[in-house]
Amino acid sequence: MTKKIILLLIFLISIKITHAQEIINISGNSITVQEFKNTLMKNNHNREITKEYLDEYVELFINYKLKVLQAKEMGLDREESFVSELEMYRKQLAKPYLQAKEFKEDLVNEAYERMRYDVSASHILFKLDENFTPSDTLLKYNIAKKVKSRIESKEITFEQAVSEYSEENFNNGNLGYFTVFDMVYPFETAVYTTEVGGVSDIVKTQYGYHLVKVNDKRLAVGEVKVSHIMFKFPKGVVDEKSSDLIKSKAVEVYNKLNSGEDFTVLADRYSEDRSTAVKGGELPWFGLNKMAKEFEEASFSLESVGDFTQPFKTEYGWHIIILNDKKVIGSLDDHKEDIKRKIDKGSRNLLSELALLKKLKLDYNFTEHKYNKYRKNIVKESIDLDKLFAALLTIEDIERYENDNRELFSLDNIVYTQEDFKNFILDYQESGLDFEMMYQRFVDFTCLEYEESKLEEKYPEYKTLLNEFRDGILLFDLTSKMVWTKAMEDTIGLQKYFESNRENYIWGDRVEANIYTCADYKVVSKLKRLLWKKSKNMVTIKDMQESINKDSPMNLQINSSKYSKGDNKFIDQVKWIKGNSQIPTESDAIIFIEITDVIPSSEKNLSESKGKVISDYQNHLEDQWLLVLREDYVITINEEVLYSIIK
Repeated sequence: MTKKIILLLIFLISIKITHAQEIINISGNSITVQEFKNTLMKNNHNREITKEYLDEYVELFINYKLKVLQAKEMGLDREESFVSELEMYRKQLAKPYLQAKEFKEDLVNEAYERMRYDVSASHILFKLDENFTPSDTLLKYNIAKKVKSRIESKEITFEQAVSEYSEENFNNGNLGYFTVFDMVYPFETAVYTTEVGGVSDIVKTQYGYHLVKVNDKRLAVGEVKVSHIMFKFPKGVVDEKSSDLIKSKAVEVYNKLNSGEDFTVLADRYSEDRSTAVKGGELPWFGLNKMAKEFEEASFSLESVGDFTQPFKTEYGWHIIILNDKKVIGSLDDHKEDIKRKIDKGSRNLLSELALLKKLKLDYNFTEHKYNKYRKNIVKESIDLDKLFAALLTIEDIERYENDNRELFSLDNIVYTQEDFKNFILDYQESGLDFEMMYQRFVDFTCLEYEESKLEEKYPEYKTLLNEFRDGILLFDLTSKMVWTKAMEDTIGLQKYFESNRENYIWGDRVEANIYTCADYKVVSKLKRLLWKKSKNMVTIKDMQESINKDSPMNLQINSSKYSKGDNKFIDQVKWIKGNSQIPTESDAIIFIEITDVIPSSEKNLSESKGKVISDYQNHLEDQWLLVLREDYVITINEEVLYSIIK
């Protein structure tokens, strides 16, 4: 047993030594094999690692490190803009690590279990206003308590209680079916933890107190994909006569569907929702509470792909729907990432943060001083509380005392004082937050900031990622100064580079042409007559378009330009000689090409090729810069370690 342990320790030590081996040294700056491999594997994209591949990659890696080293030597990492940008990225990168992971997994599992069912519920709302006093809030709570007691004693039914007490009486309090994430978390929890037919305990949300009755619970209907044909109501009030007239159009299309005509073709031709009509009326996947209630009910009532509804009405118009596909709730793995995103965006995320704070306080032995309450009052008396609530405190509004260095609490044996709290109030005051809220925020902020300061020490992968961002910002800033901005602003250098490399900027053969898109052959006939007149200088292109498009702006579309090979598929289909050519298409439209000039190959001037010249000049500047860097720094590569990466 002892021998096995010794061998294991030797193995682990050998791994650690291997990872710490130097692979590259740039003027005394050591790069370990582990750092190199981390970058290599991140950019490898499953390519086979060969000697040739490593030789190529190591040169790119050295170029990258040389630029970063120069940036640091120039002090770019001390500039305010860099420090500010890195801090922003540091905050973003820290977010996944500032979570109570086990607690969040519980939230994910809970959400998935709820996702598997749809629930129907009714509620009674006792509204709370943000300006309510504690006594107002207590009064509302007691009313809710009284109503619950009356319902439980069967003195009144839930529906009667809705009518008599609820401050939101839409649809007699009936919310219909919904699923996880459709309601705020406390309300959702009350519904999913109450039996069908039962009434929940009093539940508080940001809207007030609620009593909830669960009407039904069923397996989740999942999502549907449908297409629709829509006949819109005009804006404003729609009377019965207008509605019936619009309905008659829907009925006419419905009859065409029944006689076997294609839904996609009918949607394209008749639907007044033009954003979807061009796609055959197709809508994205949707589940509960994403569409108008009538639209949702009609969609989920269809059982088989290809089934379609009779015309039905919503507040937006008359619709016909066809079912394209259905999908039920999948496995936890199928939904896990989507659930996590919704947790991060919703009120559940606050629960995750509270769980983390609780854990941090335990981990770092958060301890309030035994005189904490007294010392907090000293701070409270030293500030203008009205100005604090309005977030208008200035440095002059906070009195400072000699004993402000007294402890309020400690975290990981670090003491936080009255003075620290006063400074925090000044920096982070926010309208609507009273003194106790500010103190709680100070404690929470301190715990999170301390944990954030430990992340590089606790999580090597976070440290690696942060270093990559640090180097990436430096590289961007320096390359911008040395290459990108210089290439844009150095007009003399750009002109000289262009003159020295003119042979790289050549026009191939081109044509000057007009492309006429005709709606049908009648338009082609008119166009031919007008082209003859144009050849005699009797009409202009503008005259031609106005004449032909008198009845419809879609009769004739004209595009005029100079074209190279590959610029336009229709131009590529005709012979490049002066004259006219007609090209049929798969649609009803006919393409007519008029080549007015053939332009032989010629040199481009700078304005015609400026984008390409700037790009090439940037590459030239970067090449020159790297030559200088490689002369200024001493580079050594441990090839034995490098090629040991090959497996």
